Amino acid sequence: MKKTFATVLAVFAFALVFTSCTKEGQYMPSKKISEIVHTSSYKTLTGLEISNTEREVWTWNGKLLSYIDYYDANGDRTNTSLFRYDDQNRIDEINYGTSTAKYDYDNGLLDEIEIINDNGTLRGKFEFEHKGNKITAIDIVTSGGKSMEALPFNPLRFVLPENAAEKVMECAAAKGTIRVILTWTGNNVTTIEGSGMYAFNYQYKYDDKTNPFKGLIDMGENVDLVLFSENNIIHEEITISGSTDITDYSYVYDGKYPVKREWETKGYSPMEMFEYTIKHVVEYKY
Repeated sequence: MKKTFATVLAVFAFALVFTSCTKEGQYMPSKKISEIVHTSSYKTLTGLEISNTEREVWTWNGKLLSYIDYYDANGDRTNTSLFRYDDQNRIDEINYGTSTAKYDYDNGLLDEIEIINDNGTLRGKFEFEHKGNKITAIDIVTSGGKSMEALPFNPLRFVLPENAAEKVMECAAAKGTIRVILTWTGNNVTTIEGSGMYAFNYQYKYDDKTNPFKGLIDMGENVDLVLFSENNIIHEEITISGSTDITDYSYVYDGKYPVKREWETKGYSPMEMFEYTIKHVVEYKY
């Protein structure tokens, strides 16, 4: 499912920032990302090193993120996220060529995201609940018996961490309504719980450095951080069906901002009956 889901993570992005000088739906960071480089590598049973590198190039129009181009390991552009804003500099919609995400606000807070196919039909929607200025619940509602898993993008990239976003979209494949609950400690999301066909529980610990994506909900090709949170994840515990997996993340910083993020996951080759360690490195350029 993970390999299948990776192909689902195409293009989808929008922004939220919860600060005294910005409104929900705005993303105008003081330190702007210009490029993100994602590299994963592992060694086979024979010692051969396999590596894959993908890039995101972020283009800005003044204070606002204009579009993100995605490039594969061959340097070919695979997708583009194009941002459109309303008269309050809030994300109004994102176009991806064949699909569009449209955003609706109620009393200054994000109310829902609708996913519209290129033929104008509704694919599904994401409904948000708040307590104060923090999102505490997300309902994913599919439309017309269509599975959210078949979308050409993951509409929860950066809303949730990578593994949680993946699991939620697996749940959405059940063609029903999936409810996700977020619990906060200060300005960080420390627990995420999902219900549905695949119930799950995620626990997080953070560093004390600045998350450069704080408030950004970006559904691009490569999943990264919990962008609702003020700081960066250093420890993740994933519990599904009584089984718990633990991942630790390390960072290199330039002042208070991360410039490199590293972690490891496990892979398995059924032909070689060999389990290997995949090293992930993400570099952020500003």
